[in-house]
Amino acid sequence: MIRLTYLSQEAQPLSADELLALLTQCHQNNTGKGITGMLLYGNGTFLQTLEGEKALVEALMAKIAADPRHGSINVLKQESITERQYTEWSMGFERVTEKTLAEIPSLRNFGLRNFNAEYLRNHDEVIEKLLERHRAPHWDPLIRELDARDKLIKDLRAELAHARNNSEMAALVLESVVEVAKNGRLDDAHLEMVRTTLRSLR
Repeated sequence: MIRLTYLSQEAQPLSADELLALLTQCHQNNTGKGITGMLLYGNGTFLQTLEGEKALVEALMAKIAADPRHGSINVLKQESITERQYTEWSMGFERVTEKTLAEIPSLRNFGLRNFNAEYLRNHDEVIEKLLERHRAPHWDPLIRELDARDKLIKDLRAELAHARNNSEMAALVLESVVEVAKNGRLDDAHLEMVRTTLRSLR
């Protein structure tokens, strides 16, 4: 297996509807292929980590590189692995905002304006801190120690992580529906996305 982390810039500003379409495609690409990982998006920038069998990850990376929605793709790291760090995510997603950054104490001097390819390429330690809170619990020393004392903490952490991911997706679906409704383009596909999101939240 390998783990691959890359940065890219959106080729042009993405609407909520377009971002949702991209995320839906990510899930379709990863489901059933054993690919796990995390995607952070903000300030027109994508930071993504992919894990899985080498041939599958490289094939997916080639597909991403050919996607016109991505520009200036820069592979930061590719390494052989024996264990996954994102076992709970077929593809987790978080929108990076000033609020989410404020929740990372070790990044107090890092703002949304810094979440761009040029800055991140030169600050590996920032990328590490942005990604580490989404990893499986045993990769974080503090969480590992707490898990050893009380299994409930592990279960609660997983539930909270999934709740956050569901919240992000629900917000994006709502934004998308509002966006297309304004333009009179609301159709059955958007209504089905709403139904799917509601089912996932129940």
